[in-house]
Order: sequence, then structure tokens, then C-alpha cells
Amino acid sequence: MKKYLFTILSILIVQYIFAQSWQQIGPSGGYFKEFAIDPTNSSIIYAGSDDGGGIWKTTDNGNSWNLLTADFPNMTGWKIIISETSPNTIYACELYGRYGVLKSTDGGLNWNQISNGLNYSYDKMVSGLVMQNLDTLLISTGESATSTPKRTGNGVFISYNGGDLWSIAGLQGYTIPSIANNAFGTVFAGSESNGLFYTNDNGINWFTHPDIDVNATIHEIDVIDSVIVLGASSGVYLSTNWGMNFSNIGLANNFNFDVAIHKLTPNIEIYSSTFFGLQKYSTSTSAWDIVSGTQFTGQLVIGIATDGINVYAGLFSNSPIIKSLDGGVFWSYLNNNPTATELNDLFIDPLNNNRILTALLGSYNVGGNFNKECIYETNNGGTSWIRKGPQAHALCFTPNPQNSNTFYLGTFSQGLFKTYNSFNTVTNLTTGNKAIGDIAVSTEDTNVVIISEVDLDLYQISIKRSTNGGDSFTNVATLLTNRILFNPNANDTVFAASDNGIYISSDNGVTWNYWMLSGENIYSLAYSNNTLYAGTNQGELYKINNSFASNISGSWQTPVEIKSIYTLNNDIFIGLNGAEKDTICTLHGSIWQTSDDGNSWFEITHQMTSTNIFGNNIIVSDGNELYAGTYGGGIFKSNGLVLSVKEIANEPERNIKIIMFPNPTSDIVYIKSNVEIISDLKVYNIIGQDLTSIVKTTVYNKKAIVDLSNLSTGIYIININETTANNVYKK
Repeated sequence: MKKYLFTILSILIVQYIFAQSWQQIGPSGGYFKEFAIDPTNSSIIYAGSDDGGGIWKTTDNGNSWNLLTADFPNMTGWKIIISETSPNTIYACELYGRYGVLKSTDGGLNWNQISNGLNYSYDKMVSGLVMQNLDTLLISTGESATSTPKRTGNGVFISYNGGDLWSIAGLQGYTIPSIANNAFGTVFAGSESNGLFYTNDNGINWFTHPDIDVNATIHEIDVIDSVIVLGASSGVYLSTNWGMNFSNIGLANNFNFDVAIHKLTPNIEIYSSTFFGLQKYSTSTSAWDIVSGTQFTGQLVIGIATDGINVYAGLFSNSPIIKSLDGGVFWSYLNNNPTATELNDLFIDPLNNNRILTALLGSYNVGGNFNKECIYETNNGGTSWIRKGPQAHALCFTPNPQNSNTFYLGTFSQGLFKTYNSFNTVTNLTTGNKAIGDIAVSTEDTNVVIISEVDLDLYQISIKRSTNGGDSFTNVATLLTNRILFNPNANDTVFAASDNGIYISSDNGVTWNYWMLSGENIYSLAYSNNTLYAGTNQGELYKINNSFASNISGSWQTPVEIKSIYTLNNDIFIGLNGAEKDTICTLHGSIWQTSDDGNSWFEITHQMTSTNIFGNNIIVSDGNELYAGTYGGGIFKSNGLVLSVKEIANEPERNIKIIMFPNPTSDIVYIKSNVEIISDLKVYNIIGQDLTSIVKTTVYNKKAIVDLSNLSTGIYIININETTANNVYKK
């Protein structure tokens, strides 16, 4: 059946509208730092993802998950606290200074940001929370003053009204990674490099606990009844008398990033994360034992939660969640996981857009033990994914332009790999402690491969070139380069993005010379329509034509990194990254689009729940829709993206102000204005009822797509820019 359309054109320009939407398509997994089990129902678990993956909830022991924090993009679930007396009251701590604290009183369905009084970014770096009662709350702030970027925090804050207003509660100037309280109201604050503090008067007076090394960093504190456990750099400490006394029970000089009390009877049992996997302690033996299970071998656990029977764990390797439902005897990966993966590169097969490969960021273990595959592949558009490839930390990959099964993979610390069969098997081309920042393959002669390499032992930087498909390389320049790009119109010309401008080779990568943009740290390059585009680490975008550079940046927030530029016909898309920049500014990433070479830009990020575009070639297209890999949200696919190249068939433009095709239509109608930007578009039935809310409308500049599939057969009116209207028929 078809709908017949009539349009009305108004010359009144109101406001630009863009109705872009995105769908999260995987792969699942990520960095799950925190788990909280509902004290009244062990089937309900909350999982918090580090690095912007959000807070997720399952009500069926992890078989299915829902994202709870979609309204708070890039939310980090560093710590989740469930009220013991009112389990629908939940607090979520956001370490990276964006939100501070979120509070829900309906089990995570709705959240309010409760950060009034947390006036600076360091104040909002909330690492933990304790409830003295429903009204009196204390939070710790900071995680590390020595990390990059610094997450110093600013001591402890208190609220006497359930988080509506916060005020300082001592230890300002200290970094406090952890906080807990006992049944008598004593609050313990674990510091970075200053041991354990405690207060009996809600922060008016603080004291140093004498049983704890005064130079220790206390990563985590867990409390059940009279038992308190500290995970510290100097070992795991145990108290069985509410914290009056502590004993060091081992694992000194280990990571002990997270600890969890598993049982109190008949013996006290404790889990701790270490450089050597998950370890378990029992007072029956006074010894630590490695937890058996292939999932933990050589892995650093960053999140642990247990109720004595059910145990959940997250790994520092961009991995699925691991669970045990029998008290830690048998372990398995969850069949279904939240999608919070961090990605560094993305590829869509030009011959089969259901085949997608992505490279994982951080698929390794702290301490250098690389033992998780760094590639995910799907052959059904994201319905299911297979993890494969070398056990490494992927920085970039590049396909052979003539064979979509052949790839070069650059890694951190393990050099360069090559595969001929889509990463089912791989060959290590360059070995040693080397980082490969980018890879470029000539489209004219695919045996010519150019890489950017850093020798991490010697700190030697170089551009290397191969003429035999990577079997051997020659050092051709001593440059630190972020990106390498062949000119697709003239392969003899190659560009290199460096931390001090752009370098150029005119002889197919053999010799290199400085070219332009001195002083700029160039992070990304793209070439289209005889124009080179370059993005910087400060968020500036340059257009270079005939050796002349002009700044065509949009109105996005800076400083922010332009990590990825993608061009498609007349459209340019840029991906901005704010991840790992939290102490500079409260940054969120975004995606922006221009169809007029940078004269006007429009943000198309909209409802993406993770918006940091971190990787190299992390924005791609299948020719119709856009795909974007993120830092903490996996891959997002656009829905109804308007591309400037699409012309409306069989409709001569002539002097017609509005072109609409097809008319009549079955469902979709394309609209193009030759005179004014389409600023507003409404759909009415013939008796004047506004039906705009039940049709799907995508408006972009002078083009629009209207989906009438929800309407029955009949005549409708499309009103453009609120002046006059024409009829619409549905057959």
C-alpha cells in the first residue's frame, strides 16, 4: 500500500533539527571494576564498568543485562553501594570527575546526580561511599595522584541529607581511594601512600591507624559484621574486631586492587586480586592459594563480589564477566555480557557488510603478561562475535586493499603481526618490546608496507618500510608518527602525522621531509577530493589544499583529541576523544558531520551512551550507515544517517524548490530543498491532526527522510518550515 504526499514550503527558517539514532551492536565484555549483589535477592546484580561503560543490571544471575545509566554518557561505575535497609536505594560513584555521585531510589530505573557542594573536578572524583544511615553519607575522592592523568581527589566529604548537599569532612589534599564503616559508625579511609585513617565523629577528627604501614596505599576495604579486610600495596590486612586491630596476612608487594570477604563461618575466607591471578585465603590454613580456572591464569582481577555462594569477577583484559554459582568451585564466562568494550580500530568488509572486525584496546594483564586475544569478528552484523587473533594489546590494524582476509596488526610491546585468513592464524613479523602506532599499505603495490615503530626498551623511534609484504623492513626515517597515509590519487605521495606537524614523502615512502603545521601534534589524517584533513590533540581540524592549511574546526569543546577522520563522498565525519583527559577538563567525546567542507558542522552523537571516539580508524561506513567504535561502549551503528551524496532519482532539479521522491510512496519519502535549509518538518492527516510523533523523521540541512510505515493507507500533509502544506497519499 502507498501513501500520497503533498508538501508545503515556507521560507521561514526556524531551527536545525537532526534525528540521528544509534544502535549498540557489540562486542560484549569490557573492564568490570565493580559488582554489587542485592542483599535480598542474589539474582539481582549490578555491574559497574571502568572507563565509561556505565552501570548495568541483571535480575537473572547474569543471563541478561540492561544498561541503567544511558542518560549519563561515559558514566564509570567505580563503586556501587546498595542500602542494606532499602535495597532499591543505590549510589554510584564516578571517579573521573564528570558526575560525582548518582543516586537511584527505584533500583536503577531512574537516577539523579547529587553533586551539589562538590565544586571542583577533583571533588567529583568519587571513589567510594558509606552510609551511616539513610541521611548521613560520606564519600572518598581520588584514586592516584601519580597516574596520567592525575586523579588526585580531595579527601572526604559528608552529606547529612541523603546526598543533596556535600561539605568537606577532612583529609583535604589527600588521595583517598577507599572508604568503609563498621557497625559502630567508625569510618575508615584508605589513602594513597599514607596508610589508613579512621574517625569516630564523621570526619571532625581523623587518626592514623597504628597497625597499617604509614606508606601503604589502600586500594579497597570490605566489611562484614566484625570482619574488615584491606587490600593494600603492602599486603592484605585482616581485622576480626571491627577494625580495632589489624594483622597483615600476606601478599605483600602485590597489587591487591580488590578484596572481598567470601565467608565468615566455619572459617573466614577472602579473595584478593594479584599479579598472579585470583587468590583465596582461609583462616583454616592461614595461607593463600591460587584460584584454579583457565579464566584466571595470568590474569589480574579488577572487580570481585561475593555473597558466600555466588561470586562475580571482572578482568583487566577487556573481557567477559566470570561467575561462580557454587561458592568458587566451578567458574565460567557469562553467556551474555554487558557491552562496555574499548576499541582501537574497526573494519567492515566492503563485499559483506555483515562481516566486521575490531581491535581491542587493553587486552592484556598489568605486568606484561599478554594472554587475551585482541580481535573480535562478527559475520552476522553483530548478532554474535568470536574473539580471536594474537594474545596482545592491539593499537591498529590495516587490511590489504586487494584482499579483505589479509591484515597487518600493530600491537603494544609485541610488534607487528600479519594474517592471511582473518586472524585465524598469525605470523609475528617484528618481535621484541616494540609498539606499532600505525600501518599503511600501498593500493598500487600491496607489497609496500610502511609502519610507525617505537622500540620501548631503547626508546628508538622510526618509520620503517617493506617492499616484500612485511617479511623485512628498512628504517627510512627517525620520526615519532601517529598516523601514516598514502595519497589514494598518487601513491608516490605518503603523509605522516607527527607530534610536530606533517611530514611528506614523494618517493613512495623512501625519503621523508617536513611539510607543514609545525608545532601541532597531529593525531589523525584523511584524504578526499584532492584535500588532506588533519586533526590535532587539541581538537583542531585543518584542511590542506595546494600546500595551504586552513582551520575548519567546529564549535566542539576543546581541548579534546581528534583521533579519527572519515570521509564519504561529500561528507566528513570526525570523532572526538575525551577519555583519559578528566583532570584537564570534564570532557565527553562526540561525532560531528559536515557536508559543506567544514563551513557548518553538526553533532550527530545524540543518544550514544559512550561517546569517546578513541581509536585510529574507528569510524567507518558500509555506504549507507555509519559505524563508530568507542572507549567503553563497543560499536555503535547509525540508523537513518543522511548522506549528502544521495540524490533523488528521476527528479530533475530545474527551478523546483522542493523535490520529493517517490510520491506516492509505500513507506519512505526523500525530500530535498533547493532554496532553504529544512528547519522544521511536520506530518498531518487531512483533518489536521499532527502525526509527527508517530513517524520517523530525519532532517539534515536541505535534505530529509520521512518514514511513514506507522501510518495507514490514506492522504497526509507534509508541512515544511511551518508555512504551507501538500497532500500525502498512502496506497
